[in-house]
Amino acid sequence: MPVLLSLAITIVLIIFLIIKLKTNPAVALFIGSLFMGISSKLGLVTTVSTITTGFGNTMAALGFSVGFGVMLGELVAATGAVQSIANNIVKFFSKDKSEYALGLTGFIVSIPVFYDVGYVVLMPLARALSKKGNKIIPYFAGALVAGLGIAHTFIPPTPGPLTGASLLGVDVGAMILWGIVIGFPTFILAMFVYDKFFLSRKNFWDPTKDEEYDEAHAAEQRKLESELIKDEKELPGFFLSLLPVFVPIILIILGTVSSVTMGAENVPEIIKFVSDKHVAMFFGLLSAILLALSRNMKLGEIEKVLNTSLSSIGTVLFITGSGASLGAVLGAVKVGDALLEVVGAINIHPILFVWLIAALLKLAQGSGTVAMITTVSMVAPMAAQLDVAPVFLALAAFSGTLATAHVNDSAFWITSKMAGLTVTGGFKVYTLVCALQAVISLILIFAASFIF
Repeated sequence: MPVLLSLAITIVLIIFLIIKLKTNPAVALFIGSLFMGISSKLGLVTTVSTITTGFGNTMAALGFSVGFGVMLGELVAATGAVQSIANNIVKFFSKDKSEYALGLTGFIVSIPVFYDVGYVVLMPLARALSKKGNKIIPYFAGALVAGLGIAHTFIPPTPGPLTGASLLGVDVGAMILWGIVIGFPTFILAMFVYDKFFLSRKNFWDPTKDEEYDEAHAAEQRKLESELIKDEKELPGFFLSLLPVFVPIILIILGTVSSVTMGAENVPEIIKFVSDKHVAMFFGLLSAILLALSRNMKLGEIEKVLNTSLSSIGTVLFITGSGASLGAVLGAVKVGDALLEVVGAINIHPILFVWLIAALLKLAQGSGTVAMITTVSMVAPMAAQLDVAPVFLALAAFSGTLATAHVNDSAFWITSKMAGLTVTGGFKVYTLVCALQAVISLILIFAASFIF
């Protein structure tokens, strides 16, 4: 069977398994990898060995860093550090710009903390700011979508960006820097466009159609808020709260900058050691544990939080490894050469090509992480032959997953339900803000690729 036909059937098969048969994404990716290898005449035994090698190599490259990152994020949320960061940032902004303060908080905390956790923790503050500033809720729900979403999508150590960097051979420090360089302006511009050209329109937001009130849900929300909202005296200090977020980032970037300025062969061994992504994430986790201890959390409570995070770690690593297995099979059957011919034949820029693939995969099956990993797996075999730096191909894949966020995305429902939005309201907040960020980031990626 021709390689591209096998690829098309593989993608359809994976989507069918996830959407229609409710198969776990990792299992669906494994089945897709088997089909891709066998249908492309890679051979039964070689297909299996390629799959396991791809999985094993990725676990070696990412296992500890992803695991430590998830643990770190859970502890940061449990200590009240997210609330401390939010409260302190809001103080620096005027009341009429408080949504930007909330979005900036989301941007910072979503680097180690998953989107859903950050949104749940920050939504009570969003509602309070909405009432205090006499602004409708989409100003603040949209700010959280923008800040949390762009950092989670673009900046390691979240699993998608970390895996994308690994599969394309991009230095993690460089991925962090470029994620910030593209992601932060995207966040600011998207909020500006959303505020000025959508929320400011007279008939854009209709509370009777876009918001819903359910007494049972409201009672549940009040209970959750009472558990989450702590007296400011109980919260850790601002800079102490930032420590677990920035320790690993600074260490990883230190290694990247040292390599560029000194030459890779001249970097001192101690810098190579502390800037290794696994070691850096471990130091980040240690700083989160110290933060927890400083808040008088008992060792048993810390252990409970870390153990709870293990279920998330297992799911994330299984999906990540399975996606990498597919990438290994695609590389073995020379998908890159076939895709290069397609890019040349239809005369499309590689960045736009990657962006569209990611957008279509996200549209079809809902998971941004699966869409990122699958897209990067497809592109990695041909990356070396393209006249585009791999980091921009990775960013294009990340950006594309934002373009088509809708009801098959679990984050759509978390965003809508926590903010008290109808499905229509969810489209006007989550789907629209994500789409704005996808388009804006694509433009910035193109601009950066032409300059650098």
